[in-house]
Amino acid sequence: MSFPTHSAPCFTWHLPTDRLIFCSPALLLLGLAPETAPQTMTAFLDRLPEPQRRSLQRQRQMVLAGKSPGCQTCSYACNGRRVREALHVIRCGADGRPRTVLATIDLLDDISLSMGDDAGYWTYARKEGDLLLDVRGAVLLGLRPVAGPLDKGGLRLLRRRYRAAGTLARLRRWLDIPLCSGRQTLLLMPSRSEELPLLLTASVLKRDGDGRALVVSGSLAPFLAGKAATVGGADRLLLAMDACSDGLWDWDATTGKVYYSQNYLAMLGHTSETFPPELESWTRAVHPDDYEKTVTMQMRVAASPAEGDSFACTYRIRKADGSWLWVLGRGCVTSRDSRGHALRIVGMHTDISSLQHDRNVLEEKIRVDSLTGVYNRYHLDGLLQQLRLRRGPLCILMADVNGLKMINDHLGHHAGDELLRTAAQQLSRHIRQEDCLARLGGDEFVLVLSCPGSVVRKRLAIIRKALEAWNAGGGLPLELAFGLADSDDGSVPPDVLLRQADARMMEEKKQVRAASHARIRAWLEARTGRKVSGDDPRL
Repeated sequence: MSFPTHSAPCFTWHLPTDRLIFCSPALLLLGLAPETAPQTMTAFLDRLPEPQRRSLQRQRQMVLAGKSPGCQTCSYACNGRRVREALHVIRCGADGRPRTVLATIDLLDDISLSMGDDAGYWTYARKEGDLLLDVRGAVLLGLRPVAGPLDKGGLRLLRRRYRAAGTLARLRRWLDIPLCSGRQTLLLMPSRSEELPLLLTASVLKRDGDGRALVVSGSLAPFLAGKAATVGGADRLLLAMDACSDGLWDWDATTGKVYYSQNYLAMLGHTSETFPPELESWTRAVHPDDYEKTVTMQMRVAASPAEGDSFACTYRIRKADGSWLWVLGRGCVTSRDSRGHALRIVGMHTDISSLQHDRNVLEEKIRVDSLTGVYNRYHLDGLLQQLRLRRGPLCILMADVNGLKMINDHLGHHAGDELLRTAAQQLSRHIRQEDCLARLGGDEFVLVLSCPGSVVRKRLAIIRKALEAWNAGGGLPLELAFGLADSDDGSVPPDVLLRQADARMMEEKKQVRAASHARIRAWLEARTGRKVSGDDPRL
């Protein structure tokens, strides 16, 4: 599974299912095709050479066992590429063991830029909507070697050959920022891994009265790997980081000033005026729920080498429009004074919002019963583990659908499925948002309610009346047997309550069996016109 993103190459690993989700740049970097990319970590490791596979399997086992640190790095070869990988645990279960891991990857080979005779040039006039290319620029984009405007056919060809949508969207966002920086650098990634990316630079030549760019011009050049650099190491690193869409920051702890790169500001929809070059601009924007694990943690790293010299964390940061952006933040201390206090810390932010959304969608699918739309046994087990650590009133109500097998046998499984969906809908109408309704599988449902038993007994009486009203309407007969167990002071463990509720539900099922049997049998005979055996035990 993969998804488009403007972030650095990365993928997530959902440990309970072994599921992998790659972002598009990660597939490109690893030389993998979306349609044949491995779906699980096991399948991914099977593609690696045997010595590397054993080493990585040991590392992954440490992650599964919860014995690895929050961030673990390694390197390996994949499809002839030397890859560096950093694993970040971004979610743990109630037992503290890792459940979801984010992996960021990059190439170990040196990166260099070529801006000499290979470069092509372009100009964009916003008012006219024309993008003009010189001959070399057209050739680099795979178009006919003719200077002139990029027409619709050329744009379609460009989008087939390059992953241009994200790059063009970033360029448009930059142009919309009043008084945006005079220069922007972007990376245009090819659709096929054997082709070279293109480095695109943009410079503002003319602005309107509000400071928005009207005319922009720039260059196109191959983004080369494995050759001598034509620019200095530090400048090359900054340019490469900026081109890959990460937001760069550089904190001078002696003055409190922070350099935020143009990509950093654009990621948040800010300018240098609305997001001043000071630490407070960042600390004020961090989500309150993430402050402790983000700001406080980084202040500890800055204060003492005992906390280490590098860090990585995922958190939410407020954008200029008030919305929240999920980012992966990484940084390292480059120098300290004689007391061990950090003098300078540099790092970068990677936009992982698409990844976070995709992970949330996948987790929701894992936790929800596909037939009824309520939670499943997997979610219920996790909830019961969490409730063991809490104190307070707790009730568990079991419900069993009587006669499901008879409905399946006489009307077909589609009717049985409809009966289960109806049961879920009827029960859902009588629970609060904070309550949990889960299907255990088969014909059993569980309601978990954090309230006193007296409240749940009143609610159960309302549910029974609602079922009587439903059955009076002549539809599929919905006969439920219930079992309730409660602990008003929270002294009884949830798993014990579940067993008690199950036992009481079975007692009620035996008591109402004959009457339920008769009602279901009468309804089936009226519906099908066929005699249903009076001693049919299938309830």
